[in-house]
Amino acid sequence: MQFQIECNSLKNNQMCLICEQLFQAREARLIVCSEKGDGYGDVCPECIGRGAHWIKTQLQQFSSKFSA
Repeated sequence: MQFQIECNSLKNNQMCLICEQLFQAREARLIVCSEKGDGYGDVCPECIGRGAHWIKTQLQQFSSKFSA
């Protein structure tokens, strides 16, 4: 998995890939993508604030759901 950061011109609600809570997208978006660039979903500011190690752990759990 990889991260993609994009400018966001739309102020719409997104669902966080990690905590599954709705949040309003801000000026920039953090998107989790596959190695091929296919987007899995956005990460909310609260989850980003928990740090890289915590996000990595959550994404490993997310990844194991799809490989099982």
